[in-house]
Amino acid sequence: MLYHVFTGLAYFTPLFGALISDSYLDKFNTIVALSTVYILGLMILSLTSWPTFMDVATTKLPRAGPLIGLLLICIGTGGIKPCVSAHGGDQFLEVQKLGLQKFYNYFYMTINVGALVSSYASPAVASMTLFPFPNDTLEDWAKAEIKPDAGNGYPMAWFMLALSMTAALGVFIVGKPYYRVVSPAGRFILLDHIAIGWMYGIKCLTNGKEAALKTIRTKYGDEMVEEMLDLANVLIVLAPAPVFWMAFGQNGSTWQDMGEQMLIPFGGDSKTSFFNAETTNSIWNPFFIITISPIMANYLYPWIDRRFGPEAFGLMDRMVAGQIIAGFAYILAALLQSQIYKSCTDAKSHFDDCQSSTPITYQIFLYFILTIAECLFSVSGLQFAYVEVGRRTKSFCSALWLLTTAIGSFMAAALLNTTLNSAASGAWRREGFFWLVAGLCFASAGVSYAIRRGYTPKHLRVKLEDL
Repeated sequence: MLYHVFTGLAYFTPLFGALISDSYLDKFNTIVALSTVYILGLMILSLTSWPTFMDVATTKLPRAGPLIGLLLICIGTGGIKPCVSAHGGDQFLEVQKLGLQKFYNYFYMTINVGALVSSYASPAVASMTLFPFPNDTLEDWAKAEIKPDAGNGYPMAWFMLALSMTAALGVFIVGKPYYRVVSPAGRFILLDHIAIGWMYGIKCLTNGKEAALKTIRTKYGDEMVEEMLDLANVLIVLAPAPVFWMAFGQNGSTWQDMGEQMLIPFGGDSKTSFFNAETTNSIWNPFFIITISPIMANYLYPWIDRRFGPEAFGLMDRMVAGQIIAGFAYILAALLQSQIYKSCTDAKSHFDDCQSSTPITYQIFLYFILTIAECLFSVSGLQFAYVEVGRRTKSFCSALWLLTTAIGSFMAAALLNTTLNSAASGAWRREGFFWLVAGLCFASAGVSYAIRRGYTPKHLRVKLEDL
């Protein structure tokens, strides 16, 4: 429960961080201020995870300390997630479209480099036994007949993360003289957009669209009206995005469950092998992103632009392609799950729990396909959320893009609860669930394609207005 609350907050707080950035502080100051909050949260977690805190065993202390640390991290990430990508985009001029495209691919790649390193480094430090356990704690464990299978290196693990974040923030601050910093609106911009949208809707009903546009342009100015209309158009484009994230999120649940049924190659076991289900989930996806993103940015997209033109495979086309490829990944997952059923070696077990002779290496190929879909969809969507809105709503639109991930996570939980985890779960097999997700991916791709057909990118709308 705590994990889901933390994850949900981490994807909702960017809305507030983005509003602060676009309205009052600008992106640079928001990143610095809330990164400091983030580091403070890490330091609190480090202090409160020591075996003893002020000569009291931490097992006897209330959980308020760690919870405050987690809350501060949630607040801090609200200023980092939407503002860093948008601030990076601000460094490129309108004519530097190829550079902007490469930036978002490399930005996404570096995030996954961090994920790949931390998935090894943090658990490795946390599992070390660096301090003697307090006698009170040892006595409590002895009474409860508990023998911990992990170390107590958590304080150093959190402290290592705090130092890394502090170093990153220092490098970021040193670069301040070289940044292009977009000034904030100087007022709470969301209220302006709500007021413009409300007036526009009322006037459309009473006076028609053209008269409504004329009225709100006169009252609020052309720039504010265009920003509101751009944001409304982008919201429509982003509407199907949670379905993709619902599908992608299965790699940490149903895909991992499928992997636990599969055979570990090279004589390994399910706890220590590099090819166990947990490692396959946490390692191969970021590894493939690190590999695929530069290829797409430096070779695939430029080749398509030269061969077929810059509008032949635009951002929305890539997002549609990503959803289609995700659908095919789930077709392959369903077929693989069917093969697992056929090769079960303990027939008495439940069909979704039995051990199979099918090697888990087949699942690595599925991660490769799903990662191609992610690179097409996620990187393009992040860039789309930046380029398709006005200069004073870029952080907020990036936060809305992040919000689709949170909605997708909630959708995944709801779908699981009504199918595999429901009281009537006997009617569902994991294979059938994968076919259902594949169908949802294709349906979402169809909706996105229909929206794409009726959508004119912002740079083309500007050209048409200039004619």
